[in-house]
Parts: sequence; structure tokens; C-alpha cells
Amino acid sequence: MSAHEASHPLGALRAFLTARRADAPGIRGLVLAHSGGPDSLTLLLAAAQIAPLLGCRLRALHVHHGLHADADAWAAQAMAQAAAVSVPCDVLRVRVPAGASIEATARAARYDALTACLATDEALLLAHHLDDQAETLLLRLMRGAGLHGLAGMRPVSAWRAPDGRETARWRPWLSLPREALARWRPRAEACLRSHDPLMPAGALDPVHDPANSDPRFDRTLLRHELLPLLSRRWPEAAGQLARSARQLAGQAQALDALADDWLARAVLPSGALSLPLLTGLDDVTLQAVVSRWLSVRGAPSLPVRYWSRLRAELLRARADSLPQLAWAGWSLRRYREAVYLLADASLQALPAGGADWPDPRVPLQWAGREWLAAELVPGLAEDDPRLVLPWRLAPRRGGERWRPPGKAHSVSVKHWCQEMGIPPWERGRVVCLWVGEAVLAVVPVSTGDAGLAASPAP
Repeated sequence: MSAHEASHPLGALRAFLTARRADAPGIRGLVLAHSGGPDSLTLLLAAAQIAPLLGCRLRALHVHHGLHADADAWAAQAMAQAAAVSVPCDVLRVRVPAGASIEATARAARYDALTACLATDEALLLAHHLDDQAETLLLRLMRGAGLHGLAGMRPVSAWRAPDGRETARWRPWLSLPREALARWRPRAEACLRSHDPLMPAGALDPVHDPANSDPRFDRTLLRHELLPLLSRRWPEAAGQLARSARQLAGQAQALDALADDWLARAVLPSGALSLPLLTGLDDVTLQAVVSRWLSVRGAPSLPVRYWSRLRAELLRARADSLPQLAWAGWSLRRYREAVYLLADASLQALPAGGADWPDPRVPLQWAGREWLAAELVPGLAEDDPRLVLPWRLAPRRGGERWRPPGKAHSVSVKHWCQEMGIPPWERGRVVCLWVGEAVLAVVPVSTGDAGLAASPAP
């Protein structure tokens, strides 16, 4: 690709999509995050031309946050823009939860809504450009971000959808300045109107959110006051900031590779991290390894102020204590020689009362999963006399006893949990299989990646 093509919105978009589809041949559809503003409108106009040439489906999604009195009008205008270029567009209404930063909470709600609507063969297309990248780097500097934060936005990144799927986010224009997009859009609009003289007047007018001119918002202050000031002294300020972000992204990638090597040694079969290995790491390596682990597991970054607490309160705590660090709906917990990562949602209690199993030869649906008698009681024959007894699954309540496989005598389920190293927070999710008056199997329903782990009686 020539330098001219690389600096042209259409050429840059086509080159980016061609490369991405070669890397991810399973992606056949593009979903444009379409606010209706100048940048996403420009990407809509460009994608409407390029996507058909590459054999890609294209549709748009507009997120209605309900935060402004004109939100309905913005949604209608976004749909009119899409209709003008024959691109299907749907409106997603979201509720933005209360939070310390309306910008951050709205962004998270927006990405959750967008990615929840992606098919498995679709990627989310975002209109961020070079100036956005420069603003992001400055914002993160002001917040004391580390290497990964200062790497800024990535051309290709992932977002975990609400259903747990990893979805692709593509930003084709991070190397193009806002000015280049603003120069091209009027020409694209004029070309469209020349081919469609009946296009309604105003159909391609961009939406203007007043928040983008409100200096109370950090990004707006940077955009309208700080970056222009920097550019007067250093005309290439935005480009140089974006260049630094690209370099830091490469270094972050190299650090991730080193952290992955450590994780290969540190991750235990349970999915937890080895406490002795973590304790032996220096502070920089410890932060890299734990940060990478959180990222891989889909957890948010640990707040900066927590890193000193991690070693002092978690790694160096007394052996008989159960320390934890909690943030943003997640927690790090220590038990014995391991450090566990838990999502608050995974600690939901099992359904109270349990469930009768009228016919053990038929799978039972309970507690969000399927239960099979043959897995709980290996070797169970069709004519096993125990099949005529009442079968029941119930959460452990305390006081139960059973005979584990290979043991000559029964033990309390509590003692067995301790012997098996089941963390205390998971013992409330231990299920007992009652057959008649006896516990025939004990099943820890894990809150971690290990999933279901059963220890059936013979």
C-alpha cells in the first residue's frame, strides 16, 4: 500500500480489513458502532463502500444511553444516516448504572450492549482515530496508568461479552488524524448525493453531542484546550503521542509473553496461582504475572493502590488466615498455598432445598447444569437395586457423612472437604447425592475454571 493510500480513509480501511480477514477468516460480518457523530458517520460512509468489495456483511448499531433529552432524536438521525447508504441499523437501549465516572460506566454499558449483539462471525468496527489515541494516552498518564494502560487503544482487541464470549473490536483508523477524516467526509457525501438526488435533506447531517464540548468532561478538556496548546508548540504532538502508544503497545506485548512463561509455571490444576512462586517474584514481575492472569481470566485490572496491598495483605498473611482483596465485583483470595480469583457472581448460593431425582436413569436438570447418575456413581447397572430407592441432590448443610472412594470407613463431609483442600468459600456449594438414607456421592460445584469436580462413592 502506498503512503497516499495509507493516509486516505478508504485506502486505510480497505488495507486494514483485508489484513484482518486474512488473520481471522472466520469473520464475515462487520458491525459498526454508530453514534451518528462525525467520526462514526465517516466510517459508515467508508465501510458502505469497502465492505461489499471484500464480501463482508455490514450493519450498524446505535446505543441509546438515555442520558440526554435529545437521545431519541440522535437515534433517529443515526438510523437516517444508515438508511441513506442502505446499511441496516438497530437501536440498543441501555441503562447506565450509577458510578464514579459517567464516562467510564456509559462506555462499559455501551460495549456490553454492542458485543452482546454480535454473531460469532462478526467483528465490532470502531471509528477511533489518531487524535482519540493521543487523548487516551494523556488521560491515562493523568491517572497514573502502567505500561498496558499507556499502550492506549489497540487496532485489534477483544471484549468479553456478557455471555462470556470473546468478541473482536477493530479500529482501522488509529493512524489517521481527525483532520483527514473531516476532509474526506464532505466529498463522500457529495458523491452520494450526486448518485441519489432524492436523498432527504439533512439525512447525512452528523449528530452533535453537547458533552463533546463540555469542559467538565476530562476528554473534552484535553481535546479543546490541552491538545491545541501542545500542538501550537509542537505541531506533531498528537502524532507523536500516538506513536509512543504504539511503541508501548509493542513493549506490553513482549511483557505479556514473559508473563505467560511465568503463568505456565504458576497456574495450578485448580486454576489458582501458586503462592510460593508468587512470593518469590520481585515486584515488577509479580505485577506483570498477576495482571496477565487477570486479563486472561476476563477480570478488570487491579487498582493501582492495591499492588502494595497484594504482597503485604495477601501473600504475607498468616497461614491460618483467609485474606482477600476485593474490587469491581471481583476478589483475590488466598487459601493454603494458592491464590484464587473469584467473580462475585460465581459465589451465588445453590438453590435451597435441593431436588428430587424421580428416575436416575434420566438426566436431571438442576442448579444450572445437567446431572448424570453414571458420572456420580460409576458402574451403576440398569438393575442396580439402589435405583429403586429415593434419589435426591441437596446442598451440604453440615453433619453429613459418607465413604469416599477407596476408603474403608465413612468420614464427615466437612472433614473430607478440608482433606481435599476445597476452599471455605466453595464449601457452601458442595452437593450431596442422597440415595435412600445414605450419601452416595459428594460434588464440589467449583466457582473457578475447574467447573464440576465429582468424587463419587463406589
